[in-house]
Amino acid sequence: MTGNLDQDLLLGLNAFAGTHTALYELATNSLFRGFPIFGSLVALWFLDDCAERRSRMLAGLFGVCLATVLSVWLQFHVSVHTRPLLDPALHLNSVAVPWSWDRQSSFPSDTTTLFFGLATVVFLDNRLAGSLCFLWVTAVVALSRVAFGFHYPSDVVGSLILGAAFVVLFNRSPYPRVLIERTLVALRNRMYLVHAFLFVFLAEASNLFLSLEQLGKNLVRMVLS
Repeated sequence: MTGNLDQDLLLGLNAFAGTHTALYELATNSLFRGFPIFGSLVALWFLDDCAERRSRMLAGLFGVCLATVLSVWLQFHVSVHTRPLLDPALHLNSVAVPWSWDRQSSFPSDTTTLFFGLATVVFLDNRLAGSLCFLWVTAVVALSRVAFGFHYPSDVVGSLILGAAFVVLFNRSPYPRVLIERTLVALRNRMYLVHAFLFVFLAEASNLFLSLEQLGKNLVRMVLS
């Protein structure tokens, strides 16, 4: 995506919605933003008791985790461009956000990497539900993060490629999938443990892994202090 088009799309969306506090609160509401995605994942998980299909889903979710971690690492260590909201030259409209940014670079978007990755997990299991999830993520998550100046459109495109690629890689690769399937078969009489693990993972994912990120930072500080 060329620089001029990237910036033009950003400025256009920001001019339209950049100061709409109610729209911002709706787009960042965890229930509104996440219910179609996480609801679809839970519904597909309990659709039947097929270990092979569930192993594909879990392998895809593992890919989502790695893609999200990589997206955060890239923001810290690869400076592609300054986060639009932190660039005074752009003069963006903005709403008050209850946090401070610890990453100057915005490429790729970790939030949309997570959500596009989850939508890919749904899509690989059910094309119709997955397509609707992709539309939802694009409209509610991706476009809103551009409109409020958190990311450039190219950040979102990069996150789409990253999230989807990791999920497809782990979903299609036989080794992690077979290992997970064997684990599910071994735990077939204790599936409540697998369900519990899945629900904890989805709960943390719906909160953008913020608790896990904070826990990691605290552990690093404890080790280095």
